[in-house]
Amino acid sequence: FRGINRGNYAQLHRKAWLEVSDKYHRYGKNLRLYYRSWERLGYPTNQFFDWLDSKGEAAGQTLPNIDECPRSQLDSDTVLYITNPEVTQGYALTVHSQEDNRCLVLDVDGDPVQTCPEGWIFVLRDSTLYGAQKVTSVTGRSKQRFHHSSFFGGKAVAAAGIFLTDENGYLTRLYPHSGHYRPGEADMQRMLFHLHHNGIDLRTFEMDTQQILHVTRHNPNDTKKKKIQSLHMKSGNYVANFLGHKARFISNGVFSQIHLLRKANVTKVSEALEQIHNSGACTNKIGHRMYSSAGQ
Repeated sequence: FRGINRGNYAQLHRKAWLEVSDKYHRYGKNLRLYYRSWERLGYPTNQFFDWLDSKGEAAGQTLPNIDECPRSQLDSDTVLYITNPEVTQGYALTVHSQEDNRCLVLDVDGDPVQTCPEGWIFVLRDSTLYGAQKVTSVTGRSKQRFHHSSFFGGKAVAAAGIFLTDENGYLTRLYPHSGHYRPGEADMQRMLFHLHHNGIDLRTFEMDTQQILHVTRHNPNDTKKKKIQSLHMKSGNYVANFLGHKARFISNGVFSQIHLLRKANVTKVSEALEQIHNSGACTNKIGHRMYSSAGQ
């Protein structure tokens, strides 16, 4: 998780820990199936990977093989983890603000990036954007999967997600979607700041807000939709303003005051605000304005 001290705060989600710890970087979902099998057996060895690969104290034992994921599938389904900076640099992208302040995305050769309809995955690290088409299966010419964790070998990044461009290479959509990094609000803010810092008008593209607005992904039949099936698009400017106001409310203690209001054993708003004022919780300008307006 190196890089955190340089502003790259997004670490791999715990579900990816097995994948990044495995020296072969076998696909995490498959590794978790074997890990659960190891648990059910009562942890026959101290180290999971000793048991998995018949090494160390498990040397000489038959390699584990489970029906849910045959051994051949486990060993052949791997994720590319790049450790050579020169290789990573080949995925570097640049964003350019045009006359209308739209975001033109260029690849390392200076050519406009035309993503597929599903978009390209990206990570932001050390103020540089990196992107590529995601590879989700090992078939044909693709010998390894290519995921968000591939760009920097599982290291921490500043932001991760998916971006879409039109036929001319202009940014149209951003999705804060990554199973490996699970980007949150801070990741979105860092990505939006990067674009704004490069002169991009945040009103010229849309962003999925289902996470920050808590849009449900559950169907009436109690099944869960995929993120891509429950998009809730807003302009990048809307998202930046929403997150900025939310951060200010948190720093000013507004949400703490609302929590006290909800718990107050009172019947009138003026009584609730009076109670907060007397408790000393209302110590900032926003809180004083709330209290003052209620007394008018």
